[in-house]
Amino acid sequence: MKRAPALAVIWLVLAGGLPAMAKAGDACDLALQLLGADYERLPAQGRDECSVPDPVRLKRLSPEIALPGEPVLQCDTARAMALWADRMLKPAAAMMPGAPRLTAIRTGPGHVCRDRVGTGKDDPKPSEHSTGSAIDVTAFEFDNGATIAIEPREGDMQTAYQAAARAGACLFFTTVLGPGANAAHDDHLHLDMAERNGGWRLCQ
Repeated sequence: MKRAPALAVIWLVLAGGLPAMAKAGDACDLALQLLGADYERLPAQGRDECSVPDPVRLKRLSPEIALPGEPVLQCDTARAMALWADRMLKPAAAMMPGAPRLTAIRTGPGHVCRDRVGTGKDDPKPSEHSTGSAIDVTAFEFDNGATIAIEPREGDMQTAYQAAARAGACLFFTTVLGPGANAAHDDHLHLDMAERNGGWRLCQ
């Protein structure tokens, strides 16, 4: 994909902003292109409370980082994931022994019609997965053959990488849940873009 020639707008694009004349979808597309993502634009998915108006099928976060699960996400969520990988996951990998390169991230499907974990039959609430604004990350893979599966960990370099990935995700997502938050999240990181009053973020 072609890269934008105007370096002055790169940060605005990556952060989600462009001049008022540009559409939001255009800004998201340009950000993904600047980050080198491989993705496919899709028609609107689902209906009613389980709909994604601006979906993409995300195949790679960058030329070197694959997403074998090819999740379907709202474009803004895909952009947050690509930024997280570029600004946090790759530099953190370089700090591990041997400086392995991150080559793949294992995920769930992204868009899924279901209720939020912990809500009962009497008061169901749609999950952020229903709108394509959530992604579950289950493992990181590296060019040295190592895999870091998300799970309760303690006391080694893989623990440090998982902790760095989890903490860094709170800069890009409004919800981050993982091992220890509750039993439902012991085997993955749940990342979403839920909007809350005052910009409050849930990082557990």
